[in-house]
Parts: sequence; C-alpha cells; structure tokens
Amino acid sequence: MSIFSRIFKIGQASANKVVENFEKPELMLEQAIADKEKQIREVKQSVQQVIATERQTKAQLEKEKAEKFQWEQKAEAAMRSGREDLAVKALERAAEHEARAASLEPSWQSQQSGVAELKQEIIAMEAEAAEYRRNKDFIIAQSKAAQVKKDIYEAKAKMTNKRSPDDLMARMKAKAERQGYEAEAAKEMAATPGGTSLEDEFKTLGAGAGNPDVQAKLDALKAKLGTSTPG
Repeated sequence: MSIFSRIFKIGQASANKVVENFEKPELMLEQAIADKEKQIREVKQSVQQVIATERQTKAQLEKEKAEKFQWEQKAEAAMRSGREDLAVKALERAAEHEARAASLEPSWQSQQSGVAELKQEIIAMEAEAAEYRRNKDFIIAQSKAAQVKKDIYEAKAKMTNKRSPDDLMARMKAKAERQGYEAEAAKEMAATPGGTSLEDEFKTLGAGAGNPDVQAKLDALKAKLGTSTPG
C-alpha cells in the first residue's frame, strides 16, 4: 500500500500526525486523488481491451456453433434427398466446427470470468477514490487544526520567556508608589533639618494655649501635681 493509501486509511485521531510533515498537505492529497483517478482510467482502458477480446472470442464461438448447426441441417437435407455421400461430407464439416467451438469454449469462459473480476476491481478502486475525496477535507482540516494548536503553544511559550504587559504595568505602578513615599519622606526631612526649632516650639505652645480644651486639661494636670503656672 502506498503512502497515500495509508494516509486515507488511517484513523481520524492520527490523521494530522501523518500529514504534519507535508509542506503543502492540500497539494499532496490532491495529487493522491489525481494519481488514483489516473490509475482507474488506465485500468479501465486495459479492461476494455480484455472485454473486446472476450467479445471477439464469444462471437467466434457462436459462429462455429452456428456453422455446426447449419451443416447438420444440410446433412439431414442430403439424407432426405437420398444423397448419403453429401450427408457424410456435411456431417464432417459440422464436426470440424464443433471441434473448433469446443476449443473456444473454455477460452471464452476464462475470459468472461476475468472480465467480471476486473470489473469488480474497478468498482473497488472507484470506491477507494470516493473515500479519498470524502476524507481529503477532513484530513486537511485536522492538519490545519494541529498547526494552529502548535502556533498557540509556541506563542504561550514565548510569553513565559518575556515579561508580559501586565507585569510591566505592575512594576511601573509599584515604582510610582515608591517614588510617592520617597517624596513624602523628603518633605518631612526638609521641614525638620536639625530638630524642632524654637519658633516651632512657640508655634506649638501658642496652638496649645489657643485651645480651651487643651488649656483646661493642662490646668487640671497642674492642680493634681500641685504645680502652678510659671509667672
């Protein structure tokens, strides 16, 4: 069985494995079908010649049988006319044709049997070609589906080897947040370069004195401790 026959005979699940190494599976399968159809045409031509020979043999056989019958009829006519000598000659000729027919009979039967077998062979080949045509589209679709899967897996593999856009955005966001924290820290350090200034202390004191609630709590604390406000 040729490679193309095996392609079309395989199971559907493994169809793509057989054609995956073909550069152009469509062209290869079309060529397989074209080759099968050409083979069928050549076989048909050969069978036509065999059929012609069988028909010729059959015609010759029937002719010999007809000649035999005619000479037998002549022999009967000669006997009815009292010409036994002619009857004998006619029977001799009839026997010659009978012998020829006897020799042609097995040859014709063999040819007839061969033609029947060849016709069955052509029917089988045509059925196989029809199967090729039915399965061609399926096999091509399987091959293309396998290629698409392969492309997808290769693309995923490339993505795992390189940072994705999501990873990049996450890193940029983290960097921006870090820069924000660093800016706040720098602002805080700039506000207190050498510790709290005297002016800042007075500002705080003033802010506390200006708050009645804070002053009340301060007075209560002094009373508890027995201290007085400095004059």
